[in-house]
Amino acid sequence: MGKPTVMVPLKNILLRWTESSDQSRLKRPFPTWADAEDAIHAMAKVAPERGYDKTGFSIEWADGERYDARLDVTRSMTAAPAPLSRCVRRALAFIAGRWRPDRMTDGQQREFLAEGEKLSPGRAAWAGKILDGYDLGGVS
Repeated sequence: MGKPTVMVPLKNILLRWTESSDQSRLKRPFPTWADAEDAIHAMAKVAPERGYDKTGFSIEWADGERYDARLDVTRSMTAAPAPLSRCVRRALAFIAGRWRPDRMTDGQQREFLAEGEKLSPGRAAWAGKILDGYDLGGVS
């Protein structure tokens, strides 16, 4: 399926919870990816030197579709152009079967995806729909 010419626009991004010492950006809807990425960059500045701060987020698009997940905010993200967008795109590509980590074999990926479909039928197709037709921020 080709990408549609008009993507479903973002409604907002909400940082729901975090282990970060910077709690100031929680539970405030960000209307743009840039605003949410700025918040992640600020949290990354106070992330542990080693390790990460788990941070839960929700993304809602104008048509009501929603994606909830977790981002591990690391200090190195201060230099990344769009760590939240990259995380979301990569997770959805994995769920859709379009990408896999190098450490995973094709067989392991097929097994993981099959199990995911058993637990949540249609999730791979849903992830593909979001990848192909929804505003996912600045990094492809």
